[in-house]
Amino acid sequence: DSGDHLSAEMLYVQAASAVQQEGLGQCSFCNRKFLCSRLEKHMSICGKNQVSKRKVFDSSRARARGTELEQYQQWKSARSPQSETPPRRNNWKQKHEALIQTVCQARQLQHVHTKGGKVSDLPPLPPMENPDYVACTYCGRQFAPRAAERHIPKCKTIKNRPPPPPQRRR
Repeated sequence: DSGDHLSAEMLYVQAASAVQQEGLGQCSFCNRKFLCSRLEKHMSICGKNQVSKRKVFDSSRARARGTELEQYQQWKSARSPQSETPPRRNNWKQKHEALIQTVCQARQLQHVHTKGGKVSDLPPLPPMENPDYVACTYCGRQFAPRAAERHIPKCKTIKNRPPPPPQRRR
């Protein structure tokens, strides 16, 4: 046991003396330090690794190779429904602020109602705006995207259209 300890300690001392004699050089690719005698060998290998990027291994595709699942995956990727639908905008903060405002207004309404006051004395509610909605060019109403696709062609052909809703002041 003590013999192993001494041999490890001797190896450490020998390595330290070799470092002092030869000095260390730094790799230009990875900035690690090596003995000058080993630096050239390391840089030749490190340079090759830096140039060639490895392709990401997909284990699910590798497991499916040679099975019926592989044909299904190819069929599914050919359809690619994700590329057809545009990515949704992330507007959670606006929705969150609208929710907080609605809750505050509901508390005010509840407070006035419990005190026995008139609800009509409260100021009118500000309009709620949803940035995901699409405005109809003919009547000015706003709809969810899929509902707008159905509504706008119908609204275009209406002859006796009522006047658009009044625009609220901001």
